Amino acid sequence: METKNTKPQLFKPGEGGRPKGARNKTTREIKERVEWMLELADERIEESIAKLRPKELVDLAVSLQEYVRPKLQRMNLDMTSKDEEITKITFEVVPSARHSEGQSPPTPKNG
Repeated sequence: METKNTKPQLFKPGEGGRPKGARNKTTREIKERVEWMLELADERIEESIAKLRPKELVDLAVSLQEYVRPKLQRMNLDMTSKDEEITKITFEVVPSARHSEGQSPPTPKNG
């Protein structure tokens, strides 16, 4: 069963109303107010960030990075085949070309 709209159409499809992509007046006003508030808070935020303790600064950076960097997904790789089982992994330390030319390796820096 079809229901008909009894209201008369004011515009033909594609005509009239706001142009495509145009924001309504309320949205524009709210955006302008938020921008104004952010400008006022900008200086105080910078001062507050400068006063943070190192741990707090790291926590802030970690929480903010999700807004600008893609989040990587964890992956589990099964490197064994059904017939083989890895029982031992061996690592070998090989000096770089710079170290083998008689230069001493860099000394680690403490804190």
